[in-house]
Amino acid sequence: MGVQGLKVFDSSVETFASGAWSALGNAWRGSTDFVQRLENSASNLSGSAQHDGPGAAGSNASSLLETGKAFTAKGMQVLEYVGKETMDLLISETGIEVEKDKKEGEEQNDEDQLLEEVTFDRCFYIYGGPEQLEELEALSSHYALLFNRRKAKLSAEQKSVYDGKLKEVQQIFNLSTEVDRSNADSNKGKTIKTGNEGSSDEMKNLHDSSVGKAAEMAAGFTNALTGLAANDIIQRTTARLDSLHSEGVHRLSEMCCFAVSQILMFGKSIISRANKTEDEADDDKMNMEWPEDVSAKANIIRINAQTMIGYVEAVSNSFITGISDVTEAYQASIKAAAESHSVVPQTTVQEKASAFSEHLRADQATAICKIQDGVQFLAHVLISTSMNAA
Repeated sequence: MGVQGLKVFDSSVETFASGAWSALGNAWRGSTDFVQRLENSASNLSGSAQHDGPGAAGSNASSLLETGKAFTAKGMQVLEYVGKETMDLLISETGIEVEKDKKEGEEQNDEDQLLEEVTFDRCFYIYGGPEQLEELEALSSHYALLFNRRKAKLSAEQKSVYDGKLKEVQQIFNLSTEVDRSNADSNKGKTIKTGNEGSSDEMKNLHDSSVGKAAEMAAGFTNALTGLAANDIIQRTTARLDSLHSEGVHRLSEMCCFAVSQILMFGKSIISRANKTEDEADDDKMNMEWPEDVSAKANIIRINAQTMIGYVEAVSNSFITGISDVTEAYQASIKAAAESHSVVPQTTVQEKASAFSEHLRADQATAICKIQDGVQFLAHVLISTSMNAA
C-alpha cells in the first residue's frame, strides 16, 4: 500500500478525532460532512494504492474503504449517543431546553417555546441565586444549632430572655407586617456604613437602568407602527411584547439575586464582627459598622431589604407599564388598519400582553418571597452571635 495513501488516511482520522469533541454540540447536523470527508480520504487512498501497486493493493484499499465507512458510522453512533446523554444531563441540571431541529411537516409553536425558555427560576439559576440562598440557609441551620447549644447552658430566666429576643427579631424580619414604630423610626433612613460604596449603590443603578430600558423599549412604538399593514402590525407588536417580557424577567431575576447576595453579605459581616475578624481580607465580607443592640441590627437589615424590594417592585411595574403602552399603540394602529382594509382585529395580541403582565406580577411576588426568605435566615445568626458578646 502506498505511503502517501496511508498518510492521507492517517491525517483524516487524526483530524476527525481531534475535532469530535468540539463538534459535539452540532453532531447531528454535521455528521454527514464527517462521513463524506472520511470516505473521500479513503477513496484517495484507494486511488493512490492502485496507482502504486496492482491487484492486491487495490483490493486492500477497497476493503479499507468499507472499513472506513463502518468505522465512521459506528463512531457517529457513539458520538450521537454521548451527545444526547450530555444534552439530557444539561437539561436535567439547568432546566434549559436545547434547540431541536424541526421535523418535516411538524409545526413548532415558537410562542410556547419562548414562554418555556424565559422564566424567572431559570434566569435566577443562571445568575447564581439558588447558591446564595443555600448558603444563607446553611448559616441559619449552623447558628440555630449553636444557639440551642449555648441556650442549654443558661438559666431558665436567661433562656426566656433569649427566646424573647429571637421572637422579636423574627417579627422584625417579617417584611409583610408592621413593626414597633418607635424602633423603626429610630432607624429610619439609616444605612449600613461600608468600605465599598459602589456595592451599596449597585441596586439603585440596576433599578435606574432597568426602568430606563423599559421606557426605551416602549417609547415611540406608535410611530413605528404607522403605515404598516395589519399583519405587519401584529408581527411587530408580538415581537416587541416578547422582548419586553424577556427583558423584564431577566432584570427582575438579576435584581433579586443581587438583593439576596447583599443579605448574605450582611450575615457574613455580622459573623465577622462577632468573631473579631473584620480586618481579615475576605472578598465576601464587607467592612460594615453595626450597632451592638440586636433589635437595632435587625431593623437596619429590614430597612435595607424593604428598600431593595421597592426597587424590584418599581422595575416590575415599569415593564408592565411598557407592555400596556405597546398594547395601546397596537390597538390604535390595528383599528386604523381594520377601518381602511376591512380587517377584523385579532385578540391574540391583547391576550399575550395580559399573560405577560401576569407573569411579571407573579415573578415580582417570587422575587420578594426569596428576599424575605433570605432575611429570615439571618434571625438565628443575629441572636447566636449576640450571645458571644454576652
